[in-house]
Amino acid sequence: MKIKQILLSASLLISAVYAQKNIEYKMPAPGDDVIGEIRYVTPNKHESLADLTIRFEMGYEELKWANPGINPWLLNEQRPILLPLQFILPEGKRSGIVSNIPEMRTYYFLKDSDTVYVYPVGVGRMDWKTPLGSWSITRKQENPAWYPPASIRREHEEMGRGTLPGVVPAGPDNPLGTRVLRLSLPSYLLHGTNEQTGIGMRVTHGCMRFYPQHIEQLYDIVPTNTVVTFLNEPIKFGFLGNDLLIEVHPPLDEDNLSVADLKAKALSQLEQYLEEHPNTSVNYDLVNLAVEQQSGVPIIVGQKSSPFNSQRMQSTNSYQNSNNHAPIELYSTPQPYDIPATTTNSVPSSSQSTQNSDIQVITKEVRLTPDPFEVTVPISVPDDQVTFPEPSYPRR
Repeated sequence: MKIKQILLSASLLISAVYAQKNIEYKMPAPGDDVIGEIRYVTPNKHESLADLTIRFEMGYEELKWANPGINPWLLNEQRPILLPLQFILPEGKRSGIVSNIPEMRTYYFLKDSDTVYVYPVGVGRMDWKTPLGSWSITRKQENPAWYPPASIRREHEEMGRGTLPGVVPAGPDNPLGTRVLRLSLPSYLLHGTNEQTGIGMRVTHGCMRFYPQHIEQLYDIVPTNTVVTFLNEPIKFGFLGNDLLIEVHPPLDEDNLSVADLKAKALSQLEQYLEEHPNTSVNYDLVNLAVEQQSGVPIIVGQKSSPFNSQRMQSTNSYQNSNNHAPIELYSTPQPYDIPATTTNSVPSSSQSTQNSDIQVITKEVRLTPDPFEVTVPISVPDDQVTFPEPSYPRR
Protein backbone atom coordinates (compact mmCIF):
# COMPACT_ATOMS: atom_id res chain seq x y z
CA MET A 1 0.00 0.00 0.00
CA LYS A 2 2.79 2.42 0.90
CA ILE A 3 4.54 1.74 -2.42
CA LYS A 4 1.32 2.47 -4.30
CA GLN A 5 0.90 5.73 -2.38
CA ILE A 6 4.46 6.75 -3.21
CA LEU A 7 3.94 5.96 -6.89
CA LEU A 8 0.67 7.89 -6.93
CA SER A 9 2.28 10.92 -5.27
CA ALA A 10 5.15 10.81 -7.74
CA SER A 11 2.70 10.51 -10.61
CA LEU A 12 0.71 13.53 -9.43
CA LEU A 13 3.92 15.53 -9.02
CA ILE A 14 5.04 14.61 -12.54
CA SER A 15 1.62 15.55 -13.87
CA ALA A 16 1.80 18.95 -12.17
CA VAL A 17 5.28 19.64 -13.54
CA TYR A 18 4.19 18.55 -17.00
CA ALA A 19 1.15 20.84 -16.86
CA GLN A 20 3.20 23.86 -15.83
CA LYS A 21 5.48 23.30 -18.81
CA ASN A 22 2.48 23.34 -21.15
CA ILE A 23 2.12 27.11 -20.93
CA GLU A 24 5.63 28.55 -21.34
CA TYR A 25 7.38 28.46 -24.72
CA LYS A 26 10.31 30.03 -26.49
CA MET A 27 9.45 32.27 -29.42
CA PRO A 28 10.21 30.60 -32.76
CA ALA A 29 13.24 31.40 -34.88
CA PRO A 30 12.97 34.42 -37.20
CA GLY A 31 10.72 33.54 -40.12
CA ASP A 32 8.97 30.74 -38.19
CA ASP A 33 5.49 30.90 -36.69
CA VAL A 34 5.12 27.58 -34.87
CA ILE A 35 5.82 26.73 -31.23
CA GLY A 36 5.46 23.58 -29.14
CA GLU A 37 5.07 19.96 -30.19
CA ILE A 38 2.36 17.33 -30.39
CA ARG A 39 2.34 14.84 -27.51
CA TYR A 40 0.32 11.80 -26.51
CA VAL A 41 -0.79 10.50 -23.14
CA THR A 42 -2.44 7.25 -22.11
CA PRO A 43 -5.50 7.95 -19.92
CA ASN A 44 -5.82 6.48 -16.47
CA LYS A 45 -8.47 3.90 -15.68
CA HIS A 46 -12.00 5.39 -15.56
CA GLU A 47 -10.64 8.80 -16.56
CA SER A 48 -12.94 11.11 -18.54
CA LEU A 49 -11.95 13.83 -20.97
CA ALA A 50 -12.88 16.45 -18.38
CA ASP A 51 -10.57 14.74 -15.88
CA LEU A 52 -7.77 14.79 -18.44
CA THR A 53 -8.18 18.49 -19.17
CA ILE A 54 -7.82 19.35 -15.50
CA ARG A 55 -4.90 16.95 -15.03
CA PHE A 56 -2.94 18.62 -17.84
CA GLU A 57 -4.45 22.09 -17.47
CA MET A 58 -5.80 22.17 -21.02
CA GLY A 59 -9.05 23.16 -22.69
CA TYR A 60 -11.94 20.73 -23.08
CA GLU A 61 -12.87 21.47 -26.69
CA GLU A 62 -9.27 21.46 -27.94
CA LEU A 63 -8.82 17.88 -26.71
CA LYS A 64 -12.15 16.86 -28.17
CA TRP A 65 -11.35 18.36 -31.60
CA ALA A 66 -7.92 16.74 -31.72
CA ASN A 67 -9.28 13.29 -30.82
CA PRO A 68 -12.42 12.69 -32.91
CA GLY A 69 -14.47 9.63 -32.15
CA ILE A 70 -13.47 9.27 -28.51
CA ASN A 71 -15.99 8.70 -25.75
CA PRO A 72 -15.49 11.79 -23.53
CA TRP A 73 -17.03 10.08 -20.50
CA LEU A 74 -14.90 6.95 -20.53
CA LEU A 75 -11.60 7.07 -22.35
CA ASN A 76 -10.03 3.93 -23.76
CA GLU A 77 -6.89 3.06 -21.81
CA GLN A 78 -5.52 1.36 -24.93
CA ARG A 79 -5.88 4.46 -27.13
CA PRO A 80 -3.41 7.28 -26.53
CA ILE A 81 -4.92 10.76 -26.42
CA LEU A 82 -3.34 13.47 -28.54
CA LEU A 83 -2.38 16.59 -26.57
CA PRO A 84 -2.50 19.50 -29.06
CA LEU A 85 0.50 21.36 -27.69
CA GLN A 86 1.77 22.73 -30.98
CA PHE A 87 0.43 26.10 -32.10
CA ILE A 88 0.70 28.49 -35.00
CA LEU A 89 1.03 31.93 -33.47
CA PRO A 90 -1.74 34.38 -34.42
CA GLU A 91 -1.00 36.81 -37.23
CA GLY A 92 -0.35 40.46 -36.57
CA LYS A 93 1.76 42.18 -33.97
CA ARG A 94 3.02 39.66 -31.45
CA SER A 95 3.03 41.72 -28.30
CA GLY A 96 0.90 42.08 -25.22
CA ILE A 97 -2.02 39.70 -24.70
CA VAL A 98 -3.74 38.17 -27.73
CA SER A 99 -6.83 35.98 -27.30
CA ASN A 100 -8.10 34.03 -30.30
CA ILE A 101 -11.77 33.32 -29.60
CA PRO A 102 -12.34 30.29 -31.92
CA GLU A 103 -9.34 28.36 -30.55
CA MET A 104 -10.13 29.48 -27.00
CA ARG A 105 -6.50 30.29 -26.23
CA THR A 106 -4.76 33.37 -24.91
CA TYR A 107 -1.16 34.23 -25.79
CA TYR A 108 0.94 36.56 -23.68
CA PHE A 109 4.09 37.81 -25.39
CA LEU A 110 6.41 38.80 -22.57
CA LYS A 111 7.93 42.22 -23.29
CA ASP A 112 11.68 42.35 -24.01
CA SER A 113 11.83 38.56 -23.92
CA ASP A 114 11.74 35.57 -26.25
CA THR A 115 9.07 33.90 -24.11
CA VAL A 116 5.39 33.45 -24.93
CA TYR A 117 2.81 32.02 -22.53
CA VAL A 118 -0.14 30.08 -23.92
CA TYR A 119 -3.26 29.62 -21.79
CA PRO A 120 -6.50 27.76 -22.51
CA VAL A 121 -9.47 29.97 -21.66
CA GLY A 122 -13.24 29.89 -21.39
CA VAL A 123 -14.85 32.48 -23.68
CA GLY A 124 -18.22 34.13 -24.17
CA ARG A 125 -21.25 32.09 -25.17
CA MET A 126 -23.02 32.81 -28.44
CA ASP A 127 -25.64 34.92 -26.64
CA TRP A 128 -22.95 36.68 -24.56
CA LYS A 129 -20.26 37.16 -27.19
CA THR A 130 -16.73 38.22 -26.34
CA PRO A 131 -16.21 41.48 -28.30
CA LEU A 132 -13.43 41.81 -30.86
CA GLY A 133 -10.84 44.59 -30.73
CA SER A 134 -7.98 45.94 -28.63
CA TRP A 135 -8.09 47.42 -25.16
CA SER A 136 -5.68 47.76 -22.24
CA ILE A 137 -5.40 46.51 -18.67
CA THR A 138 -6.43 49.33 -16.36
CA ARG A 139 -6.34 47.61 -12.99
CA LYS A 140 -5.20 44.41 -11.27
CA GLN A 141 -7.15 43.12 -8.29
CA GLU A 142 -6.63 40.25 -5.86
CA ASN A 143 -9.53 38.42 -4.21
CA PRO A 144 -12.21 40.55 -5.87
CA ALA A 145 -15.86 40.73 -4.92
CA TRP A 146 -18.34 40.12 -7.74
CA TYR A 147 -21.28 42.44 -8.35
CA PRO A 148 -23.54 40.50 -10.74
CA PRO A 149 -25.25 42.79 -13.28
CA ALA A 150 -29.03 42.79 -13.38
CA SER A 151 -29.00 40.91 -16.70
CA ILE A 152 -27.03 38.01 -15.24
CA ARG A 153 -29.12 37.92 -12.08
CA ARG A 154 -32.27 37.81 -14.20
CA GLU A 155 -30.86 35.00 -16.37
CA HIS A 156 -29.88 33.07 -13.25
CA GLU A 157 -33.47 33.16 -12.00
CA GLU A 158 -34.96 32.28 -15.39
CA MET A 159 -32.76 29.19 -15.52
CA GLY A 160 -34.15 28.07 -12.17
CA ARG A 161 -30.83 28.45 -10.38
CA GLY A 162 -32.14 30.65 -7.59
CA THR A 163 -31.48 34.30 -6.83
CA LEU A 164 -27.99 35.75 -7.01
CA PRO A 165 -27.07 38.22 -4.27
CA GLY A 166 -26.15 41.78 -5.16
CA VAL A 167 -22.59 41.08 -4.03
CA VAL A 168 -20.62 37.82 -3.99
CA PRO A 169 -17.67 38.29 -1.64
CA ALA A 170 -14.21 36.87 -2.25
CA GLY A 171 -13.95 33.19 -1.43
CA PRO A 172 -14.52 29.70 -2.82
CA ASP A 173 -18.01 30.59 -4.11
CA ASN A 174 -16.84 33.59 -6.11
CA PRO A 175 -16.86 32.79 -9.87
CA LEU A 176 -14.14 35.40 -10.51
CA GLY A 177 -11.61 33.35 -8.58
CA THR A 178 -8.68 34.98 -6.80
CA ARG A 179 -7.40 37.38 -9.51
CA VAL A 180 -8.92 39.88 -11.91
CA LEU A 181 -7.41 41.95 -14.72
CA ARG A 182 -9.79 44.80 -15.54
CA LEU A 183 -9.88 46.22 -19.05
CA SER A 184 -10.54 49.63 -20.55
CA LEU A 185 -13.57 47.87 -22.08
CA PRO A 186 -16.15 48.26 -19.29
CA SER A 187 -17.64 45.12 -17.74
CA TYR A 188 -15.20 42.70 -19.39
CA LEU A 189 -12.46 40.97 -17.41
CA LEU A 190 -9.68 38.43 -17.51
CA HIS A 191 -10.25 36.39 -14.36
CA GLY A 192 -9.91 33.07 -12.59
CA THR A 193 -12.70 30.67 -11.70
CA ASN A 194 -14.16 28.38 -9.09
CA GLU A 195 -15.35 25.96 -11.82
CA GLN A 196 -12.36 24.56 -13.72
CA THR A 197 -14.52 22.37 -15.96
CA GLY A 198 -15.47 25.40 -18.06
CA ILE A 199 -11.95 26.11 -19.31
CA GLY A 200 -11.66 25.77 -23.08
CA MET A 201 -15.41 26.09 -23.62
CA ARG A 202 -17.92 28.81 -24.51
CA VAL A 203 -19.39 29.25 -21.05
CA THR A 204 -18.82 32.84 -19.92
CA HIS A 205 -20.80 36.07 -20.21
CA GLY A 206 -18.09 37.54 -22.42
CA CYS A 207 -15.07 37.50 -20.10
CA MET A 208 -11.92 35.38 -20.40
CA ARG A 209 -11.91 32.62 -17.79
CA PHE A 210 -8.54 31.12 -16.78
CA TYR A 211 -7.46 28.23 -14.61
CA PRO A 212 -6.75 29.65 -11.12
CA GLN A 213 -3.03 28.86 -11.31
CA HIS A 214 -2.78 30.40 -14.79
CA ILE A 215 -4.42 33.72 -13.94
CA GLU A 216 -2.29 33.95 -10.80
CA GLN A 217 0.84 33.54 -12.89
CA LEU A 218 -0.32 36.02 -15.53
CA TYR A 219 -1.34 38.46 -12.80
CA ASP A 220 2.18 38.41 -11.40
CA ILE A 221 4.00 39.04 -14.68
CA VAL A 222 1.73 41.31 -16.74
CA PRO A 223 1.84 45.08 -16.06
CA THR A 224 -1.06 47.48 -16.25
CA ASN A 225 -1.52 49.30 -19.57
CA THR A 226 -0.66 46.09 -21.44
CA VAL A 227 -2.65 45.90 -24.67
CA VAL A 228 -5.22 43.08 -24.82
CA THR A 229 -6.54 42.02 -28.24
CA PHE A 230 -9.48 39.71 -28.93
CA LEU A 231 -9.36 38.04 -32.37
CA ASN A 232 -11.61 35.81 -34.44
CA GLU A 233 -9.20 33.62 -36.46
CA PRO A 234 -10.46 30.05 -36.96
CA ILE A 235 -7.79 29.52 -39.65
CA LYS A 236 -4.08 30.20 -39.18
CA PHE A 237 -1.15 29.69 -41.55
CA GLY A 238 2.50 29.66 -40.56
CA PHE A 239 5.94 28.35 -41.38
CA LEU A 240 8.14 25.94 -39.50
CA GLY A 241 11.43 25.87 -41.37
CA ASN A 242 10.60 25.25 -45.02
CA ASP A 243 7.19 23.75 -44.26
CA LEU A 244 3.90 25.63 -44.50
CA LEU A 245 1.33 24.57 -41.92
CA ILE A 246 -2.36 25.23 -41.45
CA GLU A 247 -4.30 25.12 -38.18
CA VAL A 248 -8.09 25.08 -38.40
CA HIS A 249 -10.59 25.38 -35.56
CA PRO A 250 -14.37 25.22 -35.78
CA PRO A 251 -15.71 28.71 -36.54
CA LEU A 252 -17.95 30.51 -34.08
CA ASP A 253 -21.58 29.43 -34.35
CA GLU A 254 -22.81 32.99 -34.81
CA ASP A 255 -20.65 33.39 -37.92
CA ASN A 256 -22.83 30.80 -39.69
CA LEU A 257 -19.96 29.47 -41.82
CA SER A 258 -20.52 26.18 -43.63
CA VAL A 259 -17.59 23.94 -44.54
CA ALA A 260 -17.77 25.35 -48.07
CA ASP A 261 -17.68 28.89 -46.66
CA LEU A 262 -14.71 28.00 -44.51
CA LYS A 263 -12.88 26.49 -47.48
CA ALA A 264 -13.42 29.69 -49.45
CA LYS A 265 -12.18 31.70 -46.48
CA ALA A 266 -9.08 29.48 -46.20
CA LEU A 267 -8.26 29.87 -49.88
CA SER A 268 -8.73 33.65 -49.75
CA GLN A 269 -6.59 33.89 -46.64
CA LEU A 270 -3.95 31.61 -48.17
CA GLU A 271 -3.83 33.71 -51.34
CA GLN A 272 -3.03 36.80 -49.29
CA TYR A 273 -0.50 34.86 -47.24
CA LEU A 274 1.30 33.64 -50.37
CA GLU A 275 1.63 37.20 -51.64
CA GLU A 276 3.91 37.78 -48.64
CA HIS A 277 5.59 34.36 -49.06
CA PRO A 278 6.11 33.75 -52.78
CA ASN A 279 7.80 30.64 -54.16
CA THR A 280 5.74 28.40 -51.90
CA SER A 281 4.16 25.19 -53.21
CA VAL A 282 0.81 24.26 -51.68
CA ASN A 283 -1.23 21.07 -51.67
CA TYR A 284 -4.78 22.40 -51.86
CA ASP A 285 -6.25 18.96 -51.24
CA LEU A 286 -4.62 18.99 -47.81
CA VAL A 287 -5.84 22.52 -47.16
CA ASN A 288 -9.41 21.43 -47.90
CA LEU A 289 -8.99 18.30 -45.78
CA ALA A 290 -7.72 20.34 -42.82
CA VAL A 291 -10.77 22.59 -43.14
CA GLU A 292 -13.05 19.56 -43.16
CA GLN A 293 -11.39 18.03 -40.08
CA GLN A 294 -11.13 21.26 -38.02
CA SER A 295 -8.92 19.41 -35.55
CA GLY A 296 -7.01 22.42 -34.27
CA VAL A 297 -3.80 20.48 -34.93
CA PRO A 298 -1.23 22.11 -37.28
CA ILE A 299 -0.85 20.14 -40.51
CA ILE A 300 1.80 20.55 -43.20
CA VAL A 301 0.20 21.62 -46.47
CA GLY A 302 3.12 23.02 -48.46
CA GLN A 303 6.79 23.88 -48.70
CA LYS A 304 9.05 26.68 -49.76
CA SER A 305 10.47 25.99 -53.18
CA SER A 306 13.94 24.45 -53.38
CA PRO A 307 15.88 22.38 -55.94
CA PHE A 308 15.01 19.25 -53.95
CA ASN A 309 11.31 20.08 -53.84
CA SER A 310 11.24 21.07 -57.52
CA GLN A 311 12.62 17.66 -58.46
CA ARG A 312 10.00 15.88 -56.36
CA MET A 313 7.19 17.96 -57.83
CA GLN A 314 7.98 16.76 -61.32
CA SER A 315 6.90 13.24 -60.37
CA THR A 316 4.00 11.52 -62.10
CA ASN A 317 1.87 11.99 -58.98
CA SER A 318 2.02 15.77 -59.14
CA TYR A 319 -0.68 18.07 -60.41
CA GLN A 320 -1.20 21.69 -61.39
CA ASN A 321 -3.76 23.43 -59.20
CA SER A 322 -6.40 25.78 -60.55
CA ASN A 323 -4.67 28.89 -59.21
CA ASN A 324 -1.53 28.21 -61.25
CA HIS A 325 0.70 27.61 -58.28
CA ALA A 326 3.60 25.22 -58.77
CA PRO A 327 2.55 21.55 -59.10
CA ILE A 328 2.94 19.55 -55.91
CA GLU A 329 2.94 15.92 -54.97
CA LEU A 330 -0.25 14.47 -53.55
CA TYR A 331 0.89 13.36 -50.11
CA SER A 332 -1.20 11.17 -47.87
CA THR A 333 -2.50 13.11 -44.91
CA PRO A 334 -0.93 12.29 -41.55
CA GLN A 335 -3.46 11.24 -38.93
CA PRO A 336 -1.68 12.01 -35.64
CA TYR A 337 -4.41 10.49 -33.52
CA ASP A 338 -4.55 7.18 -35.45
CA ILE A 339 -1.51 5.45 -33.96
CA PRO A 340 -0.81 2.07 -32.39
CA ALA A 341 -1.70 1.67 -28.73
CA THR A 342 1.56 -0.12 -27.99
CA THR A 343 5.02 -0.14 -29.49
CA THR A 344 8.11 -2.26 -29.21
CA ASN A 345 10.39 0.75 -28.85
CA SER A 346 10.13 1.56 -25.17
CA VAL A 347 12.67 3.57 -23.25
CA PRO A 348 12.96 2.32 -19.64
CA SER A 349 13.54 4.77 -16.87
CA SER A 350 16.66 4.50 -14.78
CA SER A 351 14.62 4.77 -11.59
CA GLN A 352 11.19 3.48 -12.59
CA SER A 353 9.98 1.08 -15.26
CA THR A 354 7.39 2.09 -17.84
CA GLN A 355 4.93 -0.38 -16.32
CA ASN A 356 5.13 1.38 -12.95
CA SER A 357 4.39 4.80 -14.35
CA ASP A 358 0.83 5.98 -13.75
CA ILE A 359 1.26 8.57 -16.47
CA GLN A 360 2.66 7.30 -19.71
CA VAL A 361 3.38 9.99 -22.26
CA ILE A 362 3.84 8.97 -25.86
CA THR A 363 5.64 11.26 -28.23
CA LYS A 364 5.71 11.01 -31.98
CA GLU A 365 8.66 12.44 -33.81
CA VAL A 366 7.76 14.00 -37.15
CA ARG A 367 10.77 14.36 -39.41
CA LEU A 368 10.27 17.41 -41.58
CA THR A 369 13.04 16.46 -44.05
CA PRO A 370 13.43 14.97 -46.51
CA ASP A 371 9.76 13.90 -46.43
CA PRO A 372 7.45 16.01 -44.25
CA PHE A 373 4.99 13.13 -43.94
CA GLU A 374 7.45 10.39 -43.01
CA VAL A 375 6.51 9.59 -39.41
CA THR A 376 8.56 7.44 -37.11
CA VAL A 377 7.09 4.81 -34.83
CA PRO A 378 5.72 6.33 -31.59
CA ILE A 379 7.99 5.84 -28.62
CA SER A 380 6.67 5.19 -25.13
CA VAL A 381 8.51 7.35 -22.64
CA PRO A 382 8.11 7.39 -18.85
CA ASP A 383 7.24 10.78 -17.42
CA ASP A 384 10.56 11.32 -15.69
CA GLN A 385 12.21 11.31 -19.12
CA VAL A 386 9.76 13.61 -20.89
CA THR A 387 11.29 16.87 -22.11
CA PHE A 388 9.47 20.14 -22.64
CA PRO A 389 9.96 23.41 -24.54
CA GLU A 390 12.03 25.91 -22.53
CA PRO A 391 10.40 27.14 -20.64
CA SER A 392 -18.24 49.18 -13.78
CA TYR A 393 -20.05 45.78 -13.00
CA PRO A 394 -18.04 42.93 -14.29
CA ARG A 395 -19.41 39.99 -16.20
CA ARG A 396 -17.82 36.59 -15.75
